[in-house]
Amino acid sequence: MIRDHAAAVRARLESDSVLATCTFEGLVTDKPQRYCSFFLNSGIRFTDRLSGPDVSADFTLTVHSVGADPFGAQAVAERVLAQLLNYTLTVPGRSCSRMRHTMSVPTDRDDAITDLYYSVDEFSFTSDPI
Repeated sequence: MIRDHAAAVRARLESDSVLATCTFEGLVTDKPQRYCSFFLNSGIRFTDRLSGPDVSADFTLTVHSVGADPFGAQAVAERVLAQLLNYTLTVPGRSCSRMRHTMSVPTDRDDAITDLYYSVDEFSFTSDPI
């Protein structure tokens, strides 16, 4: 179930013409100067049904938007927000709620590792069995 949701997130981000070539799930390769990298948790599982194995899950998605300068990182973050805010993922066998923007961290410089700038945004959504 987790992989299906991560694949749907990646497909949505990559449907943007700018993000199509610079979206990564976790590990970033080739050291690009502009990219977004996302991390999806495994979902907090719960069931509201009286019987049956079907389980709902609350997911948290964290996205790092990175650029060579603060404006570059913010430009990537704007593209990410445009793709995900209020978007409903399509996942086979599941019914997902719209993405909610739940947290944002101001743009900062990663001077310890890359000398690039980054912004962090967090989204949440619920996935129910159909």
